[in-house]
Amino acid sequence: MPERRKVAIACQGGGSHAAFGAGVLRRLLAPDLWPRFELVGLSGTSGGAMCAALAWAGLIGGGPDEAVARLTAFWNAVKASEPSDALLNLWGVVAARAPLAAEISPYLYRPLVEQRLRELVDEHVGLARLTPEQRSRSPVALMVGATDVLSGERCVFGGQALTTAHLVASAAIPPLYRSIEIDGRHYWDGLFTSNPPVREFTDPSMCAHKPDEIWVIQINPQRQASVPQAIGDIADRRNELGGNLALAQELYFIEKVNQIAARMSAAAVPSSYSHIGIRVIEMPFGDLDLASKLDRDPVHIDRLITAGVELGGRFLQDAEWPQSGSLPRANRCIP
Repeated sequence: MPERRKVAIACQGGGSHAAFGAGVLRRLLAPDLWPRFELVGLSGTSGGAMCAALAWAGLIGGGPDEAVARLTAFWNAVKASEPSDALLNLWGVVAARAPLAAEISPYLYRPLVEQRLRELVDEHVGLARLTPEQRSRSPVALMVGATDVLSGERCVFGGQALTTAHLVASAAIPPLYRSIEIDGRHYWDGLFTSNPPVREFTDPSMCAHKPDEIWVIQINPQRQASVPQAIGDIADRRNELGGNLALAQELYFIEKVNQIAARMSAAAVPSSYSHIGIRVIEMPFGDLDLASKLDRDPVHIDRLITAGVELGGRFLQDAEWPQSGSLPRANRCIP
């Protein structure tokens, strides 16, 4: 029987759009996949960090079925299902789309969204309920991206020290959130510097088993059909480019490693420089605007999750894997 290829999955963030990543993970965690592949790492930023952490904790707590159950339960809890919450959600999305939407410092009030996210993470990820032994025995590494507000440094959290605060910090997009203080340092959303973390998959101190392939779940569209001219369209595209800039830097690092490996003879290539395949699963809704990343409408969330499940399945089918588990076709899976 051929050796299973090692795979790491990186989940880009993007507010409620990260529900698409949850759908993809639900399909990629199906039991029919893993006789041919071995999952060695999960990473994410912002909403992608939530998805990665939910999957990781579920795998530790009960396996793939538990991981899928946690992803489903978390996003069901995120939905604005109650009438009062639905009204508040609608007001927030409409206000975000207003031509002259005012921004208010989160230090002038206590943002309820931060406390609610902490509660959701505590309930559904449950990092505090995982013992050190459970974390250390997990064959899957977890990495979460954030940004140091003062130094501008790219920060990646993982391992035994990962807490609810680290996950909230990864999603603390200003000005919706205050900065999250951890051990005297202040953090914002990781989208500015690592969206999501990828290069750490090559670092043995962060990921014990170097992957043969990295599968990236990309939320922000890479391309658009026309030049934006309306102010709202310009803001949308600026947000997309900003979110993808950090990802491009991460993938550039992997590509440089691959180029070094290609220039060396097979006998001389150390394991840390062996070739890593990159596969991208891109969300199909390029017409969604920036405000929709705040939208928690159940129909919107369900649409994104369903699309993720369907495109995750298409990714598997289109790859036409032979029994060896290699991926001979295109690197990018888009509709």
